[in-house]
Amino acid sequence: MSRYKILLILTAALIGFLSSRFVVGWYTIIPWMVGTLIVGYLAAKRREALLNGALFGYMIFVVYMPSVYQGASDTKSILMFIGFVMAFSLIGAIAGVVGGFLGNLIRGKVS
Repeated sequence: MSRYKILLILTAALIGFLSSRFVVGWYTIIPWMVGTLIVGYLAAKRREALLNGALFGYMIFVVYMPSVYQGASDTKSILMFIGFVMAFSLIGAIAGVVGGFLGNLIRGKVS
């Protein structure tokens, strides 16, 4: 795995965690959106923008959801929540693909 991908994953995790602590509300998606646009803008090729955007969006959701979880702590609830997080994070990946595409599109228009 390249250094860029590792940095991408760590940045997404940091944004997801900080969002859960300091930015709670519908506007939580603003730093996520800006980050995903930047990821797409920095990508040299469209395919790279889509893949990196998906990875970025997925990781944000994977970190954010457990850090705001306040449900039951029994085994069944935790296992159900883990399944929910993994499935719901796919929505984050889809949003990341869209953001990566738009960021890459902006790069093409600006350059």
